[in-house]
Amino acid sequence: MERILGPGNTIVHYLWVLVVYLMMLVLMRYGNQTVELSYRRTRAFLIWTLGPIVFIANWLLFRAGAMSFLPWLNNVLHALVWVGVGLTFLYAGCRTRAGWEQFALFAVFSFVVKVAEHLLLGTWEHDNFFGIPGQTTYMAGWSALDGLLPFVIPVVLRQVARIVPGIMP
Repeated sequence: MERILGPGNTIVHYLWVLVVYLMMLVLMRYGNQTVELSYRRTRAFLIWTLGPIVFIANWLLFRAGAMSFLPWLNNVLHALVWVGVGLTFLYAGCRTRAGWEQFALFAVFSFVVKVAEHLLLGTWEHDNFFGIPGQTTYMAGWSALDGLLPFVIPVVLRQVARIVPGIMP
């Protein structure tokens, strides 16, 4: 169970993580009450592709030594629920804002979630971010990379829109 939940973690710890995700979604709704009807198919595509890609990437980055191990349940929830559902909702609402604002929103929300997962589950404990020392630096660095998602997503969506009807960049 330790590889699934993490050392000393219980289902209750994960329920608290889900509460944090829910609180972040409530905050996001202040900037975006709902996803535009015309963008819902695109968001569904992002949910079903971005989450699994992040799950696999987290595992591969751990294997390469660039990330700490995320227990399986943490990786599933972080990738599929937080990134797949949460960050795609954020993107749907902020995609027309200035680039710096998109970057800041993604980086800040990502950092809050990583700190919460660290405090609740003891994860995100790597001691450096690509050689830059510090555990907080590690979480901030990955959060900054998450801040780049709003710049990567439209590039991918433009390519997908060429072959999948109803996808909007």
